[in-house]
Amino acid sequence: MPEQKEGTESAVVIGRSAGDLAKYGTRGAILLGRQYEEKLDRLFLTNKVYMDVSNAHVVLICGKRGGGKSYTMGVIAEGLSTLEPQVKENLSIVLLDTMGIYWTMGHANQKEKELLEPYGLKPKPVDVKIFTPEKYFYEYKKKGIRTDVPFSIEPNQLTGDDWCAAFRQDKYGPNGLFMQKLLEELREEKEKFSLQDVFTRLEKDKGTDPIIKEAVLSMFKTAEGWGIFSDHGTPIEDLAKGGQITVLDVSCYVTMPGGWDVKALAVGIVSRHLFVTRMAFRKEEE
Repeated sequence: MPEQKEGTESAVVIGRSAGDLAKYGTRGAILLGRQYEEKLDRLFLTNKVYMDVSNAHVVLICGKRGGGKSYTMGVIAEGLSTLEPQVKENLSIVLLDTMGIYWTMGHANQKEKELLEPYGLKPKPVDVKIFTPEKYFYEYKKKGIRTDVPFSIEPNQLTGDDWCAAFRQDKYGPNGLFMQKLLEELREEKEKFSLQDVFTRLEKDKGTDPIIKEAVLSMFKTAEGWGIFSDHGTPIEDLAKGGQITVLDVSCYVTMPGGWDVKALAVGIVSRHLFVTRMAFRKEEE
């Protein structure tokens, strides 16, 4: 990994070439921590370790449970808040929070302030914006649980494959085929449709096997109870804004039957829209 002298220390910048490191130093990079070096029977903190965030990277964080994966992601998000404004305003972070842990970044971590001393840092709150599925947003507000913005998805944003995956249906099976046919007919009628439109369409259907029809109706009724669908979905640009640290908290589904499927659905939809939006911007840049 390229190193650069930083005073009397060397700085390691992950994801940055030696040429860029010589040219830009640690600008546009966030501090992750420091290297440990073992000498005899003691461990020493040595080089500061940064990660380049000014270029596109694919990063895998892996380890055993409790090994610090989520903590590391939090450090990366906090690092964004410390960047100089000219760099920070060109970046955004969306944390897909499946366990409900990242809201704590909004509070200064006084408990572990001693860990910051070797870096010359002091505990301070990070400005995060927390999105919660619409149904649970209002419940959280009543209970005094930290949340900032209701999050929802428009049903028409999901493909037939998405719905089949969410309901664990074979897309080539009777239920899956009927579901996709139903959605295709709705899309031909209107660009945007709600779950109520789906129910209305099901009621009008007369030619489908009643057992299949009832099964699909039951699935969409279940989806209605998830509290994540509305006819005024959250614009993707509200999630990914320059300089904004977004937390999409879907931990409310942890104890719900089939909750992991709902979380996977929400994460998949958001990830796909972020990818499509990024590709569109990239084409404009090029």
